[in-house]
Amino acid sequence: MNILIVDDIEDNREILQRLIKQYSRKYDVAVNISQAQNGQDGVNLCNEKDVDLVFMDIVMPVMDGLEATKIIKKEHPNIMIIVISSENDEDIKTQILQAGAEDYVLKPFSSVTMLSRLNNYQRLINSRNTIGFQPRAINVFTNSVYSYQVKFFINSDDELAQFWETMLVRLEFQHHIDHLSDFVRFLFQLGSIQLQRSYKCHVYLEEDEHNFYFTMDNMKLLSIETIHQIVTKYCEGAIYEIKEDLLSFALPRVNDNISTSVPISEPEINLPESPAVVPVSSVTEQTLQTYDFLDAEELEEFEFIITKLQTEISMMGTSSLEIDDIDTMNEYIKKLASLLSLSQDAYAIASSLNEFSALLDEYSEPFLEMSKELSHMMTPFINDLFMWKEMIFHTGAPSPDFLNSSISSNVKMIKAIFVTEEVAEEDLGDIFDF
Repeated sequence: MNILIVDDIEDNREILQRLIKQYSRKYDVAVNISQAQNGQDGVNLCNEKDVDLVFMDIVMPVMDGLEATKIIKKEHPNIMIIVISSENDEDIKTQILQAGAEDYVLKPFSSVTMLSRLNNYQRLINSRNTIGFQPRAINVFTNSVYSYQVKFFINSDDELAQFWETMLVRLEFQHHIDHLSDFVRFLFQLGSIQLQRSYKCHVYLEEDEHNFYFTMDNMKLLSIETIHQIVTKYCEGAIYEIKEDLLSFALPRVNDNISTSVPISEPEINLPESPAVVPVSSVTEQTLQTYDFLDAEELEEFEFIITKLQTEISMMGTSSLEIDDIDTMNEYIKKLASLLSLSQDAYAIASSLNEFSALLDEYSEPFLEMSKELSHMMTPFINDLFMWKEMIFHTGAPSPDFLNSSISSNVKMIKAIFVTEEVAEEDLGDIFDF
């Protein structure tokens, strides 16, 4: 095991080196130890040598541990980075763990603790360098996939929405798969069609060193020929296979530079765009500014109404709502839309709010009946609206439309639960309409 110690204090490096050598003798593990006095030297050594494990200090000259961790994990994602620091600060800890460090050890530490952790680190490093495979994969392409598997049970519209959110928001597969948003949109609508006809299904995600494999099971609703036509029309060039009731797709990894990625054609459908998550880094790199398309009195009214709306939505998880509460919520949404509708910069947000209001006008009673289940979908809606308000009018935003697609998609996914159409199997022109 090749270990690098990065610390500007020589005594700290020597103490850790002695413990590593003690561990090496006790567990009969061969180790090679290198040292660096600052983050920049640590980055350089990771580029020059094969390094398995880095013990990283935080406060150092030239380059601190946080910046060094970001660079090393970007260039060498398989290197394990362990922070050794006297900084008992939760914010610092959170930042460096989010940057890619895998553990955080506070100084001073006992030799027993460090020897135990070294043993765990060594086992983890051996595991990541020796790929395990599933004895039986779900996809119809290959059994030689990694031993982990992600499974989504699509039993309701809420669970289908969670599949969308997990793939496009919570996890970072966009960095590894081309056209992921389009592909997830395709599976989302295919799952919607299944649910409309009371068919439950699973979506499985598997992976090997070259591809990600998505498999949807229980494909009994549509004939094989119809599935071929749908995939050919909406996923032109996709790598897919159909076997019994399984539909599997192979999506090449971006970092393989394979040109056979899955270009998804853009059909004329009203599917929501992928929720727009605005990473802090992408916002801060742009010029942020506030906007004044509401005067002081209008802004005060807007903030008052949006707070009242948030309170109403927070009650949706309870069983105490009545139809008057839904009507009140609708009135708040109409007032917000009215305040924003006069400004071209806020017109898209106003349109989404008007669309939501029209939905509540027509489906207020079904909305009340499903309010507890819908609370999980309403929370992202109001959170996005609050974030838009805060950044547009107070803290600064990259543009007036930076959350348009996210708010719009929230509304469309809620609307899709109520506004459905029965479609004929042969009518491929309409089969993917919300």
